[in-house]
Amino acid sequence: MPLRAGGVCPIGFRTMILKAKTSVWLENERGQTIMDPEIYQILKAIYLVGSMSKAAEKVRKQFRRVWGIVKETEAVYGRPLVETGPNGSRLTEEGYRLLVKYEELAKTCKRSANTKFRKIFYF
Repeated sequence: MPLRAGGVCPIGFRTMILKAKTSVWLENERGQTIMDPEIYQILKAIYLVGSMSKAAEKVRKQFRRVWGIVKETEAVYGRPLVETGPNGSRLTEEGYRLLVKYEELAKTCKRSANTKFRKIFYF
């Protein structure tokens, strides 16, 4: 988030407002992605709407793409993350745990990055 009141960063001969941006990826030992902002967005949407097709609409992606991302992530993770049945889709316990832990890690990283950013860029 940009800093206000006294938060102008002196860079060179002009001043500008800067902000830190962070993204978190979780990978396995082979460098395969288990969780990133896109996967998080999809799993969160499934959790909120209870349907993979409605989640696809919510994240503005084709159903086939969402389904593929979920299946690829499950294959890399080695456990099912989403259950689909006659009443829609929902996260498995493991899927929900992964979602919550990733959310916590991403928020912690963002807070930490913003704190460091202020110390480094704003005297």
